[in-house]
Amino acid sequence: MSDAKDIKEEGLKLYRAGQYEEAAVKFVEAQQAFVAAGDQKEAAECANNRGVCWRQTAKWEEATAAFEDARPMFQALQDVVGEGQVVGNLATVVEAQDDKQRAAELYLEAIDLFTQAGAKDYAKDTYTALSRMKLKQRDVAGAMTAFDAGLEQLDNPNLIEKMARKILRG
Repeated sequence: MSDAKDIKEEGLKLYRAGQYEEAAVKFVEAQQAFVAAGDQKEAAECANNRGVCWRQTAKWEEATAAFEDARPMFQALQDVVGEGQVVGNLATVVEAQDDKQRAAELYLEAIDLFTQAGAKDYAKDTYTALSRMKLKQRDVAGAMTAFDAGLEQLDNPNLIEKMARKILRG
């Protein structure tokens, strides 16, 4: 198992260094080693990491394939947060390819998964991504609605977040 972890760590170092294609190759190696060791959770994370690497290089087909590989792995583990992360990552790929409608659907699906899991921080971040996309589309009302829904996820909002809530609610 330590070999798989070492390979994954090598992939993470390459990713942090901006060597995304090399990192993706390491994540494939690590995923295979984790599968051989029976660690499906780590294997799923490596598949997701591979997708993130390909997304960074704008290789949309490779990124999509990696995320589509990771999703059923997280589903089999009943890891709803992991699945939500994959769906959110897939939304960013679809958004980058200018399919805003499908991206919005995927963001909302990820939000539903995070909400189901009680992962409020992830839900808030995904609402923020949806809001940003809506704003780029000049859909100000949609952006504000998504941003406000994200603020609702906060248990202990800071002063700026409290002010934003007041402004948005009039």
